[in-house]
Amino acid sequence: MDDSRFRETDRVSVMTRQRLVFLSNIASPYQVKFADVLQEHVDTEFWFYKQITDQRPDWWIIPLGKRCRVLRGSYFSKKTNYLSLDVFLQLIRFRPHILLLAGFTPFHALLLQIVKLFGVRVVVMSEPIRNVRGETSGESTLLTRENGLQKTTRIHRLFKRADLIFGMGNVARDQFIKELGFSSKRVVSAPYPIDIETHMSHPLRQKGPNDPIHLLFANRLIERYQPLVALEAYRILKEEYPNLSMSLNRDGHLADACRRYIEDEQLKDVTFLDEIESWDGLNFVYRSSDILVLPATYSNGNISIIEACASGMGIVVSHDVNNVARHLHEGINCYKCEPNVASLVTELKHYLDHPERLTAHGQQSKELVTPRLNANTAAVYVDLLQPLYRKGDSHHAEAAVARGSDASSSHHPKSETTRDIHRSL
Repeated sequence: MDDSRFRETDRVSVMTRQRLVFLSNIASPYQVKFADVLQEHVDTEFWFYKQITDQRPDWWIIPLGKRCRVLRGSYFSKKTNYLSLDVFLQLIRFRPHILLLAGFTPFHALLLQIVKLFGVRVVVMSEPIRNVRGETSGESTLLTRENGLQKTTRIHRLFKRADLIFGMGNVARDQFIKELGFSSKRVVSAPYPIDIETHMSHPLRQKGPNDPIHLLFANRLIERYQPLVALEAYRILKEEYPNLSMSLNRDGHLADACRRYIEDEQLKDVTFLDEIESWDGLNFVYRSSDILVLPATYSNGNISIIEACASGMGIVVSHDVNNVARHLHEGINCYKCEPNVASLVTELKHYLDHPERLTAHGQQSKELVTPRLNANTAAVYVDLLQPLYRKGDSHHAEAAVARGSDASSSHHPKSETTRDIHRSL
């Protein structure tokens, strides 16, 4: 391999010489749009096992463009998670310098071992790992050595050769270090890509006493997000505030239970989000809403919260939502509740009794989530990945930490068995 390609003149020039592949489960619109922005810094392709799954609405399907593709022959099982042999053909074609893998899955562990033989740097990204019955369950118990020693040991063994690990937020980063045993020098906190550019143009809410106020439950109707708690709180508030209305997501295994509750309680002015035709129409749901509600028992910093902030909405979410410290400040641009009906009612009343606060909170929220615009997130990823291009330079990561960056990496000397993927494949 010609090492001259790695000689740095400046950060941008180095990154534009590199090729990066991101491999994830489904073609989330956030990630598809992020691919084009990241392309400004590094030659990028995003690969997905599926376009969408039955857990996502059809309007999540957006054009993939020339940077993204769905792999052929993808297979899923609970034991293996996703896999596709098409990955190997695509690796030969594109020959990346960095492979960014979404999730600690068995197939990704295999890919890590194979591509490392050819000198490819590997980054693994993941949310916190919960020790629960299923993805939709309401429990918030995280995987620890105490409650899952065999699993934590296996993850560490399979992924210990990763060059860098992206914890999606501080909770994930801390878990990967403390419970999974990865070196703090190789684990960083990274933000989710998110599509909020259009939301930022929404006007601030101007509300006076007795004006109509619309609540939005934007998240899927699943156990851990507690839509039935939100509906019960709405039922109580509707008696005192007749101009209140509410919209709910239409998808999730509790959808039928929510519809039955609305019918049984004869709730008025409650609708489901049945009329969204495309991803680009989603922002209008936020524009026409005033307060986001999310009484979750667990969430890893939900994207809907950032979308609501960018739109300038009022926000009431539970204390059990992670990774919101940077963009949610209680009493400044949001109110936080316990994940129960009584607490949600109490916190919503702060807005309903003082609707003028929606304007002030919305202005603060827009300012606080400006760093989450895609251009800014791409710059963060570039900075986090930069140490991987400085061969043998372990001091860069230490300096990055010292100046307050999340970027960290350890020295990874090239193995005698390492070959050049750009020649061998």
